[in-house]
Amino acid sequence: MPDELRAVLLDYDGTLVDTEPVWCLVEQEMMRERGAAFTPEEHAAMRGQSAWLTIEAMRRAFDPSVTPQQIHDELHARVAEHIRSHDPPFLPGARELLTELDEVNVPCAIVTASNRLVIDASVDRLPPNVAFIITADDVTELKPDPEGYQRAMSLLGVTPGEVVILEDSVPGVTAALATGAVVLGMLPGLPLPSSPRLHVTPDGLNGVTFDYLRDVWRARKENS
Repeated sequence: MPDELRAVLLDYDGTLVDTEPVWCLVEQEMMRERGAAFTPEEHAAMRGQSAWLTIEAMRRAFDPSVTPQQIHDELHARVAEHIRSHDPPFLPGARELLTELDEVNVPCAIVTASNRLVIDASVDRLPPNVAFIITADDVTELKPDPEGYQRAMSLLGVTPGEVVILEDSVPGVTAALATGAVVLGMLPGLPLPSSPRLHVTPDGLNGVTFDYLRDVWRARKENS
């Protein structure tokens, strides 16, 4: 059984950064430019759903000749531009944890359902120990399928028993657990899969350190 934590895999949006307000802002701008708007209730219902479902909801404000793909491309380009021109919206503790993992030479990889255009807008502001990012463009199946995390482990040359995965959503936790890895979940109160390899933290990454991750990894690995 491995006795060293060799890598940390992380989700992106909701785990490291909070881009949901950016998406909401750009979606509302695009709707408002066409004389329409989403209600707060509509935006709340769309949180975390596929971009294509949001695009279907946006289509009512567009000329019928505009295709869903064109709306998709405009939305993603505008979100990427906003992220590129502002500081990344890191969640509490995320920047500090990434910096510490860099200092102790623990390699990281990000696995996200976002596409490459949006991720590339902030990739140059991540520490150098983030070896690569697996996006929606790199896999055939998105979370809750484990393909993205399995691909990341293969590229890093590590086994599920040598990593801890950080996630903030039910599909993400499901995907991470399916690899056989120890998982740190950041969503107390939601209906998560039951597993001895899952540890849930109540306050996101705020206060989470490398020692904390290593202790969780050791405890959950030994009890699994």
